[in-house]
Amino acid sequence: MGETVTVEGPWTEHPEMVRVYDVENSGGWDHEFYTALIEQKDARRVTDIGCGTGVLGVELARRGLQVTGVDPSEAMIEVARTRPGGEAVTWIHGTAEQLPTAAADVAVMEGHVAQYFLPRAAWDEVLAHAHRNLADGGWLAFESRNPEALELDAWDAEHTRETQPHPDGGEFTSWVELAGVDATSADAADDGPLITHRGHTVLPDGRHLVVHETLRYRSLATLVESLGQAGFVVAEVWGDWDREELAEDSPEIIILAQKLPDPPSEEPRAAG
Repeated sequence: MGETVTVEGPWTEHPEMVRVYDVENSGGWDHEFYTALIEQKDARRVTDIGCGTGVLGVELARRGLQVTGVDPSEAMIEVARTRPGGEAVTWIHGTAEQLPTAAADVAVMEGHVAQYFLPRAAWDEVLAHAHRNLADGGWLAFESRNPEALELDAWDAEHTRETQPHPDGGEFTSWVELAGVDATSADAADDGPLITHRGHTVLPDGRHLVVHETLRYRSLATLVESLGQAGFVVAEVWGDWDREELAEDSPEIIILAQKLPDPPSEEPRAAG
């Protein structure tokens, strides 16, 4: 094994990590799930919040939908823009704050994007912008890992190690291990535990990249409560990509919520 390099800052901005991202996330169950859900809602305009390298956005555009993808990672957005078919999507390098108002029928947050908003204020903010971006009656769909099933996950090299072809030739090996859990602080008690993973990627040239990633694991009750505060009503909850009912040991919490119409403003009464 060659030089070990600890990646500073978000891994989503590191070109080597972005280069292998699609290989590591090529299962497609989530893409198929959201594509089918969007088609069922007869949507024509879709926003992909945290669009990453643009796989879902390009697929939706290929099906004739008007798609906007937004992501804070410049490296990810660059891959999305240069992906075959990427010219059919409107890409925004930035945050949901930059999304237009009432411009989408469906908004999605795929790839556990919901868990990257660590402070509750940041989560509330993205929900508010999603609500603003949707037309009345529009839909928000996203997934978050189920905190009740954490003990069923194996966070070690033995269970997560994979060797796969590198896009530029040769092979790379990756694995994940648990680095830390905050489940006892006041913040965690109110909003769900914070779990930090240490990811390892050994590139074909022997370089060993190490990244750290922290995610928030909110409960179903917390997610439902936050959606209600943002002006959504939860319509469906599933526990996996096959639309199984959510159970205690389900790996995912997958939510479909609908935007409630804003209450009509009262006209001022004329003085008389």
